[in-house]
Amino acid sequence: MHCKTIDLRSQAVLTVMAVLILVALPGGLWGQKPIIVKMATLAPEGSPWHQVLLEIRQDWRDITGNKVRLKIYAGGTVGDESDMVRKMRIGQLQAAALSAEGLSYINKGIYALSLPMLAKNYRELDWIRSQVDEELKARFESKGYRVLAWADVGWVYWFSREPARTPDDMRKQRIFTWAGDPHSPRLWKAAGFQPVSLAAVDVLPALETHLIDAVDASPLTVASFQWFGTAKYMIDLPFAAMTGALIIKDEIWQSIPDKWRAKLQASIDKRTLRIWNEIRYSDAEAVEVMKKHGLTVISITAEEAQLWQDVVDEFVILLRGTLVDSVMYDRVMSLKAIKDHPDFILP
Repeated sequence: MHCKTIDLRSQAVLTVMAVLILVALPGGLWGQKPIIVKMATLAPEGSPWHQVLLEIRQDWRDITGNKVRLKIYAGGTVGDESDMVRKMRIGQLQAAALSAEGLSYINKGIYALSLPMLAKNYRELDWIRSQVDEELKARFESKGYRVLAWADVGWVYWFSREPARTPDDMRKQRIFTWAGDPHSPRLWKAAGFQPVSLAAVDVLPALETHLIDAVDASPLTVASFQWFGTAKYMIDLPFAAMTGALIIKDEIWQSIPDKWRAKLQASIDKRTLRIWNEIRYSDAEAVEVMKKHGLTVISITAEEAQLWQDVVDEFVILLRGTLVDSVMYDRVMSLKAIKDHPDFILP
């Protein structure tokens, strides 16, 4: 009886030891505990950016044998971009695809790339962005975030309920500004406009109930959220380029084994390069689709375009140290001066 007890105890000890060895072995019988990455975006389901995130999710499954799982919350289901950043800070989310609005809650320097009339086209924007790329990434890293990819959200145009051609026309209409941004409403009021702060998900009902009359957004955004059903007029003037980014908490990224990280980053690079090219053509396609459903594109004269430039020239300095931190504002404006010099040739 005594010997049998010893045998049973020995067997139990061996069993426990075997289990511990299996758990300790990398990629052992039980394998590594899956890493769940919860990612949020305002991009509606079915939109080009949502499709890219779905492709990245599948890539990550394939690369890691489903050990790194990307859960995507699209269409603002977890709140506005300010909510997404707050939830990343407290650990409810680990990643997000954000526009400059959301990114500015982490570092205000990002808004320098979305200054009104900063660039005339993507070639100019690409050159300016390339000059500040590493500095901006370092800023986000210092806050505990890794920039997985920069993104083009699209070129911002003015869309309104009533026809508008000039700044004075737009001053008669109530314009959307992001809720949670303490600076934009004051700055727009200083320029003589009528700002109304809202969450992005509230824009459509606000347009329908006349709470607001106009939005400045990319055509793809306006089409995706169906805002053009009420905001039926678009001024044909590229007002600003909206930059975005795909970011992840650095502690989560570092928790992914080294053997996978380079491959996961490569899949993001591949997918976002394609969407960069698509987005740059999708705005024009979105405009054509919206025109078939009642959108009126208003072509303006050179004199009217200059009126918009005059407003920007007068008030853009107010963004320094408020919407955009002073250091990055000065850096980007110096690059703009170089770019605009008649002797400068873009590489």
